[in-house]
Amino acid sequence: MTSNRTADELLKWGLRHSAGPSTDGSDGAGASAEAAPSSIAAISADIAAGKRPDLSDPNLYQAIMGKSEAQMMQEELAVALDEGRREEDRCTALDNFEMLIEQVDNANNIMNMKMWPPLLTLLESPLPSIQLAAAWIVGTAVQNNDKAQMAVLSFDPLPRLLEILDGSDKAEVRSKAMYALSGILKHNPQAVKVFAEECDGWQKLQAALSDPNITLRRKTAFLICSLLLQDQAAGDADQGDSATPASVATGPSPALSNPTSGTSTPSRATAVVPHASSANPSSSAPSGCAPLELGPETYRAGVAHPNVSRAVKSSGLLRTLALSLLPPPSSADAWESVAACGEDGDKEARSDLDYAEKATRALFVFVERATEDARRSVALDQQDRAVLTRVRDELSGKPLDPASGSYQTRWEEIGIEKEEWQAFEQRLARLFGQ
Repeated sequence: MTSNRTADELLKWGLRHSAGPSTDGSDGAGASAEAAPSSIAAISADIAAGKRPDLSDPNLYQAIMGKSEAQMMQEELAVALDEGRREEDRCTALDNFEMLIEQVDNANNIMNMKMWPPLLTLLESPLPSIQLAAAWIVGTAVQNNDKAQMAVLSFDPLPRLLEILDGSDKAEVRSKAMYALSGILKHNPQAVKVFAEECDGWQKLQAALSDPNITLRRKTAFLICSLLLQDQAAGDADQGDSATPASVATGPSPALSNPTSGTSTPSRATAVVPHASSANPSSSAPSGCAPLELGPETYRAGVAHPNVSRAVKSSGLLRTLALSLLPPPSSADAWESVAACGEDGDKEARSDLDYAEKATRALFVFVERATEDARRSVALDQQDRAVLTRVRDELSGKPLDPASGSYQTRWEEIGIEKEEWQAFEQRLARLFGQ
């Protein structure tokens, strides 16, 4: 059947490209189109009867029509896995593979073609360039692709990505590991649960907030903010950590949660997931009714989203985020110290406006989440209250850069809107019981 289909496609291609000008001055396309069905049928019959071996050669189709993207993925991966090839060639192959899987169907074909296991072994490579390229592929494959998120999660990639994040001596490799990690965790309760309970993930993020590379610190602060924003089902975890019913998948509405906007409107979006007895919606739904729609793959497991607000507090992330926005301590109190960044370790993270904005927004979302629902309430100790108060005072003070223009306050300097700032002050007062 494959040979017949290939021959048909070749014949159609040949007819389209062989039509010459007709005697009446037309291009002959109409006559060729009329002759095509009978010609194709006749030659297809000859191929089926074994009379045209020249057209049954699969290499002929490939030579004329080119390789399929699935074939190209297989070939590029084979080169990348060949340790006998030059490092440059292997990296080029992985770059080509990454470009191919930017297309969602190709990304999903990684699972269909059983490519995830060999790809993930490349994260174990002793070559940083191979590790970087492999992490990049993971991150690209799972971007806005819930099927790929769950597919790769089944092969347990989080421990290795966190090892790279915590242990690689190459900043760009650590950064790509964070890229992959963020993509897997996005709106994925099951992945966040594994991350928190099996991988010591929160402590790894705390270490990343002290990384000498400011780019990685920015990505870490952004990830923390994103996880707090998607903390919609944490209240269910507080009720005995029970999962939501298999027939209802609950998750945040992407349109209402934007880590870069500084504000969010909590929303519970509920997707109905049929039970096994109704796996075929069209057979069980009443006549004239639309079939039931499945929710995202990441919410079908019925796993309640872990309480991110509480984890951020208990892991020390809250304090580390807050201290990174403050000037260096005048005393030698260990709990007040946050490592500087930069190649020489002489740059304060708060001097980077991009990092300062992301870290501040993460704190804003934490305070919002901690005050909006009693089920997600967190118990702040005296030091937590003290450091949050200092952050409030610091942000309401003068800009860090005297030449920052017309800004009167630090919160204006880092890009916070007045309404956001006022909401933060009000929520913080409620959190402190003032």
